Amino acid sequence: MAASPDPRPAERKRHHFVPVTYLRGWASNGGKLHAYVSDRPDRPLHVRPEEIGFENYYYSHTREDGSRDNDSFEELFGTIETRWPLVRNALDTRLLGPEALHWLYSMLTLMRTRVPAARDYNEALMALETRTSLKVFAQMGKLPTKLKRYEGDLDTVEVTVNRQRTLATMSKDMGRFAELIRRLGFEILSDETGTGFLTSDNPVAYYDPDDPGIRRPYTGSDKVELYFPLSSRHVLHGSTRLLRLGQVPRFNPITDVAVVRKLNRITARFAYRLAFAADRVHDSLVLQHAATSPVLKARVVRKPREIQYHIGHQFAPRPLLPKFRPENCEGDLYEEDFDD
Repeated sequence: MAASPDPRPAERKRHHFVPVTYLRGWASNGGKLHAYVSDRPDRPLHVRPEEIGFENYYYSHTREDGSRDNDSFEELFGTIETRWPLVRNALDTRLLGPEALHWLYSMLTLMRTRVPAARDYNEALMALETRTSLKVFAQMGKLPTKLKRYEGDLDTVEVTVNRQRTLATMSKDMGRFAELIRRLGFEILSDETGTGFLTSDNPVAYYDPDDPGIRRPYTGSDKVELYFPLSSRHVLHGSTRLLRLGQVPRFNPITDVAVVRKLNRITARFAYRLAFAADRVHDSLVLQHAATSPVLKARVVRKPREIQYHIGHQFAPRPLLPKFRPENCEGDLYEEDFDD
């Protein structure tokens, strides 16, 4: 007698932080693209979009009952990812209606806030805040008993953060980013030179255009320039100086190869773990910028009754964040552990 089929849906294990539907805009006729891993950019992979830009259980989290939810975030992101072909078709036909624009700006927001560059930034900041707080408690003589043995090593002891905590920061990041894009007008830049645009796992780049050489990424000053590759042929350009034109983008062609190279240089600089291209003509550019990415820059200012965190981004090597292992962590701490 044949066994009954398992009624449970297949477990979602492979979580893409770069959507497959997005990466198809760089796939060739054979359905593959070139992927440059930042730690070994001289050996690009030639793969299908389904085979890259993911991490197992990257958006999983633990429910209150202790079970693991592998699907909720994937289903939420999927509502946007599945509409991306509609956006690509609108770009190709130059008919950007309200529906296509809605999904375009939704993907723009997702690709600034859900990616490893954003989550690692928040994880590094959480670790810094934890370390700083413990140093304050130690100086006050209020370090919990179970942490006393670390008292002389609080500058060097490994502080790990449960990465699932960074899932909760995404909604706040989305709100802040939405405030930024309300200040911008937009246009679609189309490559007419045949050079082709790059993209990455951190494809949303913005900065102060008055900052020479883009020394500080992701600064939200009075002036902002934003670029988001939409396909190997199209890039979304946002700018405060374009606000007078509104948020319904016009199409403008690029006929100068130097301009395309400039935009690709920006994309390569902002890339985090991965860069992507339709062909190999950008090898040297990706290699030039693979060692650094936008990462946390923080300065802690201690005052008698206040701790101030002056935070931002800088181009620097990507952090090697220690992996959270519950079995290696101290037991739970409660408010009473910090009482006199």
